[in-house]
Amino acid sequence: MTRSSFFLFVAPSVTSMVLLIALPLVAIAYLAVHQSFVQMELKEVTTEVPLFGNQTREVTRTVPQPVLDEDGNAITVWNYVGGQNLENAVDIDGLSDVLTNERSFTSPGDLIAQFYREISNVDFWSALEFTLLYTFGTTPIILVLGLALALAVNRITPKLRGSVVFVTLLPMIVTPVVSSLAVYWLFLDGGVIAAFLESTGFGRFYFLADQITIRSVIIAYGVWFATPFAFIILYAGLQTVPESAIEAAIIDGATAWQRLRYVIIPHLSPLLAVITLIHVMDSYRVFEPILVFGSRVFANSVQYLTYYTLVFEDNVHKAAAYSILTVIGVVILLIPVIIRTYREQRAGF
Repeated sequence: MTRSSFFLFVAPSVTSMVLLIALPLVAIAYLAVHQSFVQMELKEVTTEVPLFGNQTREVTRTVPQPVLDEDGNAITVWNYVGGQNLENAVDIDGLSDVLTNERSFTSPGDLIAQFYREISNVDFWSALEFTLLYTFGTTPIILVLGLALALAVNRITPKLRGSVVFVTLLPMIVTPVVSSLAVYWLFLDGGVIAAFLESTGFGRFYFLADQITIRSVIIAYGVWFATPFAFIILYAGLQTVPESAIEAAIIDGATAWQRLRYVIIPHLSPLLAVITLIHVMDSYRVFEPILVFGSRVFANSVQYLTYYTLVFEDNVHKAAAYSILTVIGVVILLIPVIIRTYREQRAGF
């Protein structure tokens, strides 16, 4: 392939990456290190105040008004503030107060409980806590369940595989908001699951009114939604496992567990790394179930905090700072996986 042909081949992808990824990141980074405000000035404004007998009186007041440019538009001033927005987003002062507060406790567990309650009142660190819990809680489960489903489907008869694969992939077909709503309605007070448990004598459950249950439901939703992706990737990978290696392991007397551990999993390790990379990036940006469940008190996320700051606080600069922190968090989590994958690939050559 000639150099010109290569550039023509990659030009659409490079252009899309620049327009859809690079430029938005640059814009967000710019917003995160700047602060903007409308320039104001004090002006005397005269108004007529009605009195008795159809009389009026002129009242002159000094009020702030935006400074207008030649076209009549308000002048916006942009100031470079460096990392101030990031510091405000992270809330260093709030974290420092939590770390330096004096506490009276009777046991290490009591100390941890007090510290957890206090850090939960600091927005960013509370959101980061559940974001990491969701990420590290769902990732190993979807890898194990995805592999288990792939192995199970690979053993059934070929006639049934198509139907089973289709049913397994159904959670991926539904958009995250719709699937979150479906799960929300299931666990809603008086919903199907709550009504079933009450009718069978287990009592009345309020899944969305308790921190432990609502977090468990959100994590379970994440597992249900992401496992089909891991399953289909690993199922495709199982089709490439060399039959000769499996047969050789059987001849050597390897058990099913030994064949899985020493033959199948090493063969699928690159796919497991890819699934981990993609799911970590996706789960760290968990947003839809937090929004739909309205669980900000019990379970928050950095991505939802960005949305809340932008929409309800109308603070685009602080929201941009949260976005930058999200990117930084994803990169930090991916570094160990990338390094390990690089070393494994390098050792294979």
